[in-house]
Amino acid sequence: MLRFGVLVLLVLSSLVCVQTVAAADCRFCLNAVAVQTRDGQPWVAGQPVTLVVRVAENPDAALPAAAEVVVMQTDGDRTKCLGVPLKLIQSDASGGVYAGLFFPFHQARYDGVLVVGGDVQRIGFDVSKMATGAAPAGELPAAEPLDTSAPRVIPFIDWPVPAVIGVLAMGAVLALVATGRRRQTRQSLVS
Repeated sequence: MLRFGVLVLLVLSSLVCVQTVAAADCRFCLNAVAVQTRDGQPWVAGQPVTLVVRVAENPDAALPAAAEVVVMQTDGDRTKCLGVPLKLIQSDASGGVYAGLFFPFHQARYDGVLVVGGDVQRIGFDVSKMATGAAPAGELPAAEPLDTSAPRVIPFIDWPVPAVIGVLAMGAVLALVATGRRRQTRQSLVS
């Protein structure tokens, strides 16, 4: 039991060390994330939000003109991966600001990764927690809006009633034919 406890402690401490080293190795480290609407008003379902990301600049490398956020979870549940393209809209000696339009599925927390110049870092933002003020103006790249309004339907339920009855009738006929053949085979074996 003691060995198991030591093993678990070693694994957990190595994970902490790896994450610390990974965070220190980013060239363009994530500083802040904000979600805003274009008009500064509360978000309305079906409308895009502007995802604003601030990263620290590395003096050894110039900020790339584009970045991307890949959304992978909604309220902790896995979802279809959705790329949100970002454009560099402002830069100074301390870093840069990227922005892009995202179409939220619903008011929720979204998690995924931020990709800037080859750096991949975890990112999360909550549509229910809008930053104050209007989002950056100008042309921004936009993610594909996904239509999530259609309810999920089991295909069997969409079949017309006569088709369902026909399939059930065919199954019953096949079962009767198979049962009749078994009886004939048994009678021929007995004779």
